[in-house]
Amino acid sequence: MRGTAMLKRILQYLSLCIVLVSLFILAGCSSNNSASSQSKGPEGEWIAYSGYTVQNVVSAVDTPIFILNVKARNDSKTIYTADMKAYNYQYTTPEKRPVIESTQMVGDIKEARLNYITALTLVMSVNDIVGNSESSNPNTINMDIRDIPNTDLIYDSKTDTIKFLDQTFKRVSDTNNLQTLADAYKKDLQVASNKYLEEVGNAANPKTKFITTYSFDDSIIKDNKK
Repeated sequence: MRGTAMLKRILQYLSLCIVLVSLFILAGCSSNNSASSQSKGPEGEWIAYSGYTVQNVVSAVDTPIFILNVKARNDSKTIYTADMKAYNYQYTTPEKRPVIESTQMVGDIKEARLNYITALTLVMSVNDIVGNSESSNPNTINMDIRDIPNTDLIYDSKTDTIKFLDQTFKRVSDTNNLQTLADAYKKDLQVASNKYLEEVGNAANPKTKFITTYSFDDSIIKDNKK
């Protein structure tokens, strides 16, 4: 009987240990989930790129890559400043357009060889844009920019993104930064430009085939890291 009673006590003790361990695990998970679900807020470095299409080629208006740096200026986080930069690819040739390297007739089709020589360029830089938010609505910051409508900077805690000046900003990370978005920009630019040139060539008389070479200088990114 004594042995049976001892066994029961051991089993009860083990059961209690299992329950306690389970509670600790649940508490840890709950704590982690709570921490991960907490809003990071609008502070930090953000980046946005909305794409490059045939319409950009036609209009000759590029949509830049925007970088936004938001900082709180008081403990209650109702006063902010933002620095904003914009980059896009600019022609580095004197004519500021693709270089026509050669043209020749191949049967009934005209072949034209073009070279796009560009460099990623800082096209805008604005510092210390002041913004204010209400304590009742901390995720909306009214930025003080004259003569520009819709200047509210809106932070979405669910998606951890910012809406500002018709752009959606995501946090800068190892997979979402100036280099990765510049690479996406280059790919989009080539696809859009080739499609536009194909349409132009098919409508030309004589029909023209454009053979394009692209050169992109990203040295500004390396210079920024120095």
